[in-house]
Amino acid sequence: MNANRFTMALITSLWFASLICRGDAPCRVYVIGDSTAAAYPEERRPLAGWAEELQEHFDPARVIVEDKARSGRSSKSFLEEGAWAPIRDALKPGDFVFIQFGHNDSKKEDPKRFTEPDTTYKQFLTTYVNDTRAKGSVPVLLTSINRYRWDENDKLVDTMGAYPDAARALAKELDVPLIDLHQRTRKLYESLGPQGTRSLFLFLAKGESPNYPDGKEDGTHLREEGARAVSKLVVEAIQDLKLPLANAIKK
Repeated sequence: MNANRFTMALITSLWFASLICRGDAPCRVYVIGDSTAAAYPEERRPLAGWAEELQEHFDPARVIVEDKARSGRSSKSFLEEGAWAPIRDALKPGDFVFIQFGHNDSKKEDPKRFTEPDTTYKQFLTTYVNDTRAKGSVPVLLTSINRYRWDENDKLVDTMGAYPDAARALAKELDVPLIDLHQRTRKLYESLGPQGTRSLFLFLAKGESPNYPDGKEDGTHLREEGARAVSKLVVEAIQDLKLPLANAIKK
């Protein structure tokens, strides 16, 4: 599909969404991705994914968030394990698919998950985009959130390699809206500093949580405070991009 056809597909799907998100039937936002976005049961709290907090920002009569992210998945394994097919088949004109992978794509030791940023990673993301557009729905690419990693000078360390740039490049190539969570979380963390950012992640002292009696030191996964903070960044990006979803954000 050439650039002009991609642009027409985007315009058509956004037009559908602008009608449905304002009308009687709610549009759906399907989130596909990894553990940083996934939903978790009570026995794993305070672990939380940002997408499970997203519904709180929207009028449920107009937007329903379907958090379909799965822990441990990459753009490759999510597709090849069959997680994508039922979502694809359920899509309707005017729905949205938020696509965020990268953390597990970088695992070179696991061929079932590993993708190369500029080749296979972009190819799998393109499959999600094309499948979504074929159903008259709107794909949105998201870069991965930053991990909690700081150097000895309290400067944030980027652990995501070439994957964020690959997603940015693909968004331009395919005329896909991009929510750059990698950039937005960097700004958030740097504004909070190492100590303030620590409260967003799953760092628990021994005895602090009955679900983690021995404590936890996890600089990749969010706790509930972090999930709420990142979901707010997503909502701000929706408003900045002027996506039709912005019409349904709670005042």
